[in-house]
Amino acid sequence: MKHGVAVIVGATGLIGQRLANHLQGTGAWDLIGLCRNATRPSPIPLLSVDLVDATSCRQALAGLDAVTHVFYTARFDHPEGVHESVETNATMLRNVVDAIDAASPRLAHVHAVHGTKYYGHNLGPIPVPASEDSPRASRVNFYFPQEDYLRERSKVRPWTWSTSRPHIFCDDSPGTPRNLPLLIAVYASVLREAGEPLYFPGTEASFRARTQFTDLSMLSRMIEWMAITPACANQAFNVVNGDCPRWCDLWPVFAACFDMQPGPVRPARLREMMAPRAAQWDAIVTRHALKPSSLGDAVLWEYGDYVFWPEWDIVSDMKKARQHGFTEQLDSARQLVALFDRMRAQRIIP
Repeated sequence: MKHGVAVIVGATGLIGQRLANHLQGTGAWDLIGLCRNATRPSPIPLLSVDLVDATSCRQALAGLDAVTHVFYTARFDHPEGVHESVETNATMLRNVVDAIDAASPRLAHVHAVHGTKYYGHNLGPIPVPASEDSPRASRVNFYFPQEDYLRERSKVRPWTWSTSRPHIFCDDSPGTPRNLPLLIAVYASVLREAGEPLYFPGTEASFRARTQFTDLSMLSRMIEWMAITPACANQAFNVVNGDCPRWCDLWPVFAACFDMQPGPVRPARLREMMAPRAAQWDAIVTRHALKPSSLGDAVLWEYGDYVFWPEWDIVSDMKKARQHGFTEQLDSARQLVALFDRMRAQRIIP
């Protein structure tokens, strides 16, 4: 049974690609992708659109008169550690939804991918587990005006909305610097090359803190579930694997994956630590015939600092999704090991 015609906004990004692959695999959707560069490889047809420009956006999307669903996975580019532009990101969502809403009388649902920064865990400790009705962060981020826009706009339109709140993305895709499994694998490989153990680069407190992960294939399945399940209309849902391991429990598992000893805690800012080691990574790539990549471009080391340094628990409550019928959950340690294996099979890591 066909569910409809879906537009994936940000279709060449990590989440957009995974979502496109999932929806295409179901055979239940006709798909169109929006991105800035439509010449990039994609399993679905692409349109180049400047989401910041309302006029060009409306002109480019005027022919999409059969669209039933919008899946918004885009975000405006920003350096790690720099506060994302609230206004630009809010404008981008508003422009694309306004344009498709004007073009298609069949529009039924709009989904936007957000995240757990909604709760402010990046600013300091928060009460955990965070539920979907927990307070918003004290500092405004772009999730708030996007969600407010969808809520208010849908009141006067025939479509509904939903948002997802994942945490650390886990995937085996190369070419995406904000990819923690790849960052861990490259970090471990370089330390092993130097004959060092797998040091934890955060602090003693962060080593004992609980964290959580979101498998992107599961996220894709849950996004589709939200979009086609009437009981999910006009709501937000946390999307995490469902466990909350401590880094100190995961670290020996990671070390074993790379035939290393788990090292002690050794606080370090990863870009500074890894900058002098580019030649070691080059030697690894050559010796193992890996896909070409440079140490500075393969992963975003500042993202590792963002993940490893919080000294407080970051835990989301999945009760709401379970009560609404989505019961899938994953063992994060096993999932990460499986991702390492898949990246080896693709010759991304040794």
